[in-house]
Amino acid sequence: MSLSKIINKKTLTILGLNSGTSADGLDMAILKFYHTEKGIKIKFIVGSKKSYNNELRKSVLEFALSEKVKLDEVVYLDNVLGKFYGKQANAFLKKSAKENIKVDAVASHGQTVRHLPHRISWLKQKVHGSLQLGSADFIAAMTGKVVVSDFRQADIALGNEGAPITTGAMAALFASPVQSRLIVNIGGIANFFYFPDRKSPLPVLASDCGPGNSLCDLLSQKLFNCQFDKNGHYALKGKISSRLLSLLLAEPFFSKNKMSTGREEFGVDVVNKMIAFSERFHLSKYDLMATAGELTAFTIVSKIKTIINKDKRLSKLYLTGGGRNNIFFRNRIKYYLPVMDVAMADELGVKADYIEAAAYAVLGEACLHSKSLIHSVVNDRKKKYPVLGKITQPPLSMKKKTLL
Repeated sequence: MSLSKIINKKTLTILGLNSGTSADGLDMAILKFYHTEKGIKIKFIVGSKKSYNNELRKSVLEFALSEKVKLDEVVYLDNVLGKFYGKQANAFLKKSAKENIKVDAVASHGQTVRHLPHRISWLKQKVHGSLQLGSADFIAAMTGKVVVSDFRQADIALGNEGAPITTGAMAALFASPVQSRLIVNIGGIANFFYFPDRKSPLPVLASDCGPGNSLCDLLSQKLFNCQFDKNGHYALKGKISSRLLSLLLAEPFFSKNKMSTGREEFGVDVVNKMIAFSERFHLSKYDLMATAGELTAFTIVSKIKTIINKDKRLSKLYLTGGGRNNIFFRNRIKYYLPVMDVAMADELGVKADYIEAAAYAVLGEACLHSKSLIHSVVNDRKKKYPVLGKITQPPLSMKKKTLL
């Protein structure tokens, strides 16, 4: 379908694609958008997940954590990921078509391999940035669909960090005029979204909190040869080290109250520091897992507690992301917030496994109609607001021969 036809449709169906910081695979979510006189109604249709194979996941993580990367490797990984996304998306589209679900366009976030939100001086300029790989052109060629991608760059061009980038999309999916909502996403990095009800004087708020699963995953791989700590099993066996926790809380992200972070700050270097500390003070590997888990829970609560104290109507915290299944995380969050009901975000109408992919479908729809969802949550007329995403069109299929 041509771009002009997509833009003029009153009902639009979009496939959202996302691979998070944990780099464990591709999440896919199909959403339907109904354009009405009262605005847009959004309905989650179906989702699916495809894991990276071990070789691809290892390559992505090594690439993301490496201090020196060859330029050739950037090109090759971009294409390999684009082919993977295109293949999986095309298979999902074909399966969905058999169930009479016809998709009009694809919105792909890609795989973040560098997130550099903090300005530095380089070539006599103040610069910062973020890089996501997964060629949109390969996705368009393999699916035959218009693809929206590269969502963070327009925000960065206006001097912002490019994260959290899905606040407007999350508001479109989950904000309620009659009920304040607080959503915490525990992915590789943990972040929160707060959407006040219309009677609240508080603004919409969103921020990264610190590590989500990132440190626990790396420790599990190094200490137990496991990809991740399933359900928080190892952490539940350990004791929290207050001394190590204090050391971790001295990391620059916390002391400088930054908005966004990534594996660059909470990766191998921090894990090695933790292991060296444990050897010096005779902590068990379970104690390390417990302390890493405590860092995740404590820093989440530290970010959201002020909101909870100010908005007395808040009674429930919704969890999403892979870390929502970690019993240790949930127990510690509940320990710090005993008055809050800690629930799963599935209750809000979108399966938690696919919320981030769904958010990128929302951003894709906004881009196709030249809308800035950031404006919808900030609402400051003096500011400029980015239209997030770039549009890639699929190759044409010529039914008749044409003369050039």
